[in-house]
Amino acid sequence: MVAKAAERAWFLAQGLEYLGGVAPSRCWECGEGKPPPMVYVLGQIDFDIGSAACRDSFVQSGVEDPDNPDQLLAHLDDNPAEAAAVTWTLNQDTVPIYAIQPGGAFASGTYALIREILAGQHHDGVERVSVPGWMEGSVRLSSGQSVPMIWPETRGLYSWNTTALVKAVLDKKPRSKRDQDKAFAIGNFLGRVYYEVRNLGTTPQERALNYAATNAFQAERVFESAFNQGLRLDSFEVESSPICRTESDCWDVKMTFFNPRRRFEEARQVYRFTIDVSDVVPVTVGALRQWHVY
Repeated sequence: MVAKAAERAWFLAQGLEYLGGVAPSRCWECGEGKPPPMVYVLGQIDFDIGSAACRDSFVQSGVEDPDNPDQLLAHLDDNPAEAAAVTWTLNQDTVPIYAIQPGGAFASGTYALIREILAGQHHDGVERVSVPGWMEGSVRLSSGQSVPMIWPETRGLYSWNTTALVKAVLDKKPRSKRDQDKAFAIGNFLGRVYYEVRNLGTTPQERALNYAATNAFQAERVFESAFNQGLRLDSFEVESSPICRTESDCWDVKMTFFNPRRRFEEARQVYRFTIDVSDVVPVTVGALRQWHVY
């Protein structure tokens, strides 16, 4: 009873309705209301200790500096249940844009994965993480900032290093000039998605684009074909697909390439692949298509 009372108090403190331990993002599955907005966003994992009392509890448990990631992670390795006392955040350029609140039967596994990603960011060069989930409620951080809350879907929670990802896509370390150029082009595409068109991952277009950056293996097929013709990436855009399967939400990611040596003489080449964002974790559907535009 004490645990339930504490749980209820936590939900009310966050401005959320207490549902007896059921994450609000899952309520519609029981026929209670409509599903909350889906999110598929890119960023980096961070954490916020929250109140002074929570910070003191970690200090009294032996964590000398709770804001030190290594010290906190070492403590959570020995006391994994205490991960729920930390507010985990998703940041873009060091600015928290979401709080991440694992829930459901596999919450402990999600917490473990989040801790693993954070450790990878500090020691293994992990640069990005993709977080799919449902957005509901908000959390106030120790800075006073209030951020929306994501109830994450673990099966789409990925982290990566761009250099390692490009190497995996090419299935080898880039050695030849051609491979190095292709690796640079793929890295350039990923970097443009991360920085040029960074977004909150809430609209279907944003979710499709963010998934395209996550699924670099799909992009590699595009660059393989483009490089065989000596083309370079010009632009990319997302638009609603005119044809889509029943009960799906399909969006076309279109990447336009040009020949830098014949910029005005040769038509640009467009590559298109379709992404279905009807599920919380998007998927690629159909075949890769290409055509010329003048």
